[in-house]
Amino acid sequence: MTDKSPQFEITPQHTEVRLRLWPAILIVVVHLSVSLWTLFMGATNKQSMIGFIAAPVLALLLLIIWWLAASRAPWRSRLVGLLLVVAALLWTAGTQRANAPFLLLAVLPVLTTVVVTAMALTFRLRWSVRKWVLAGVVVACALGSSALRAEGLTSSLAPVLAWRWTPTAEELLKSAPTAKSDGTATLPAQTGPGDWPAFRGPARDNRVTGVTFSTDWSTPPRELWRKRVGTGWSSYIAVGDYIFTQEQRDQQQLVTCSRADTGEDVWVNRAEAHFENDMGAGPRATPAYEQGRLYTLGATGALQCLDAATGKVVWARDIKADAQTGVPGWGFAGSPLVAGDRVIVFTHGADGRSLIGYDRMTGEPAWKAGRGGGGYSSPQLSVLAETPQLIMASEAGLQSFLPETGQLLWEQLAAKEMNPRCCQPLVADGNRVLLGSPAGIGARMFQIQKKDSAWTTELVWTSKKFRPYFDDMVFHKGHIYGYDGDRFCCVDASTGEIRWEGKRFGGQLLLIADMEMLLVVSEKGEVILIPATPAECKEVARFKALSGKTWNYPVLAHGRLIVRNAEEAACFALPAAQ
Repeated sequence: MTDKSPQFEITPQHTEVRLRLWPAILIVVVHLSVSLWTLFMGATNKQSMIGFIAAPVLALLLLIIWWLAASRAPWRSRLVGLLLVVAALLWTAGTQRANAPFLLLAVLPVLTTVVVTAMALTFRLRWSVRKWVLAGVVVACALGSSALRAEGLTSSLAPVLAWRWTPTAEELLKSAPTAKSDGTATLPAQTGPGDWPAFRGPARDNRVTGVTFSTDWSTPPRELWRKRVGTGWSSYIAVGDYIFTQEQRDQQQLVTCSRADTGEDVWVNRAEAHFENDMGAGPRATPAYEQGRLYTLGATGALQCLDAATGKVVWARDIKADAQTGVPGWGFAGSPLVAGDRVIVFTHGADGRSLIGYDRMTGEPAWKAGRGGGGYSSPQLSVLAETPQLIMASEAGLQSFLPETGQLLWEQLAAKEMNPRCCQPLVADGNRVLLGSPAGIGARMFQIQKKDSAWTTELVWTSKKFRPYFDDMVFHKGHIYGYDGDRFCCVDASTGEIRWEGKRFGGQLLLIADMEMLLVVSEKGEVILIPATPAECKEVARFKALSGKTWNYPVLAHGRLIVRNAEEAACFALPAAQ
């Protein structure tokens, strides 16, 4: 009698499992190659998104597909392994109070690389042992990641990490002395030589004249003072013996006045407001000083006119209400511009309300104008074709207005791009304006002309190799010095040709015109001197000024270099010229 019962193949327990490992190794190698290229060779945010975001996520998805469909691992091991990796990622995210996606972006390359490397190194082990080794590696990566916290992103979108047990900037600030709030500053009636009364300096162009100092920094510049400050990306301004800035502490946004020589607080203006997002907390805009008054804009839209001597409120407006708009994603970042009888702010409002000119003395709106579309630049007062005018770079493109009335003089529209426009328009040679672009259509130089009462704009050149985003530029003797993404570079202003590319400093810069020297404050808080020459990028001096991510603009006033970030501020005496 024939046995017709079903036959089952029984696999012996000692059958060796041979993983098909080469696809996993290829995925990891390609992923690491893309990320390392981005780290060392990339410049723009678009490239950073590919290297630091898209590549890790895509590598993980491809490895999951390989593991489930082509790894040759036993099916039970495939399912258990997938669940274990998912649990490790959820554990990593769950241990974070904030910024969990940023920590995951940092952990993913480590997790995938370590696990695939462990698979390769344990190929001689039996699967009954090997699977437990791999499980232990995943668990170890998860436990290791829980010892970290993500504090945000750099300008190149790389996660900023710290150990969980180290104090945060907010925790360190709580141990700092409470800021004074009842002093009085003795200020000049008018600003004078050496003062730095507004965003990016007297002419708002990051250019310093009448200043020289020694470039021999074998002994770093002498530190005059250092102190903890509240979070925020506002910069200092300096008038006479005093400096002013904005910061955030707990649920308050502060305007502070300090002595320039000691850093000691003189007065503090406090407002109940709080702003925080993925790129940091606190106010973004820099104050402006004019004839004893201080004009400030908080991240949530509070425009204030303060008595600069005492910090008392003279008048205040909510620009959200005036422009019928909300708080933009990265906060109100445009620094107020004082021009004659007007104080002008960018509001992110809709067409006809994106710029508001207020009466400087009363705070009443005098005019509203501008195309909508958003952006994070500040109003710029410049002279083009011998005509003083307000220039505004926004998502709509470039526009120019009469500061007193808001009358439109000319405009050059530009399509909205993936990343918002942040850097300032650059005026070159008195009749050309550069509109920066983080990616896409590239930076564009326009010729501005006036014949009789008619204005015209003409495109001079476009460069897709020069893509300024967060960081501003300076113009000197026919060349532009600034950033392609976060990589320092020199550009021929007449053609858009890149003359040289330097390191990925990030951060901001000043032009010391009389020395033909660029002073760069990098994103890592280093101060670097580089000659302003198209011949080459050559560092002549460097010292470490600050710890932590540094985006705030430096200030050079009365022989002092004043720098700050979202954690601390410091002041240095620059050595005398030899």
